[in-house]
Amino acid sequence: MSLNKRTLIVVGASTAIGFLGDVMTYSVAASKGGKFQFVVPKGKELASVLFLGIVGGFVIDYALKQIEQSLKTKQERLLDALIDEEKAKLDSGININKNPTGVIWA
Repeated sequence: MSLNKRTLIVVGASTAIGFLGDVMTYSVAASKGGKFQFVVPKGKELASVLFLGIVGGFVIDYALKQIEQSLKTKQERLLDALIDEEKAKLDSGININKNPTGVIWA
């Protein structure tokens, strides 16, 4: 599981949305029919809410990636494979100091 910009955005957004939902739930429960006021969980409850939000974010990110992969066409999957091969060559040092000058579509 790579922590790229997309993963960080999905995890951060889902954690924030989940936290907001939990604050609203805590606030309604704390009001007990009286005047509504915002209540933020503290201590272990806060840590638990944030931890579950982060774990949920990673689950959501993984599910989104699987859905995106399943919707790709054969050509998109082949292009992804070619890109991965070129990245592997760059990482292994085969193409050090070589800059691409164009793209050839065959």
